Amino acid sequence: MIHSVNKLEEHCGAHITFPASFADADWQDAEYDFNRLFVGPQALLAPPYASVYIEKEPQLMGNSTQEIRELLHALGLSSRNENQIPDDHVSYEIELCLLLINHIPRQHVYEEALAWLVGDHMSRWLPKFIVRIEHGAQTPLLFAISKVLSLWFDDLRRRIS
Repeated sequence: MIHSVNKLEEHCGAHITFPASFADADWQDAEYDFNRLFVGPQALLAPPYASVYIEKEPQLMGNSTQEIRELLHALGLSSRNENQIPDDHVSYEIELCLLLINHIPRQHVYEEALAWLVGDHMSRWLPKFIVRIEHGAQTPLLFAISKVLSLWFDDLRRRIS
């Protein structure tokens, strides 16, 4: 994880304040914070699923999950954990964005898919997710990660608009 944080700091350090150093206790605190926000066992402070934010009643595997699954299938893709982890998990959606960006030069359909994914889908929920992280994070690292996600998404929206 320290390697990932160092890479993030290289790219975003001018805009975000990362913790100065990481002791073992800091990593343990960050892990507890991560679990409290995204994993459980208690009620999640920042559920990492689009359907929780988009559906009228917060739920997993809602219509938004099905929309992402249909998009994946239309592109000839699928989640490696289909039917185990909802397809609208934030990590899957970020991965799909990166995949589509890399394939845009090859086919116009990827550009259309990315425009829908970012403009019509992620814009409806990712900012709310980021706010929940910012309000719930108790460690500087998780707070900084929320800022990285916000910078990335703002940049992505600018690039595709």
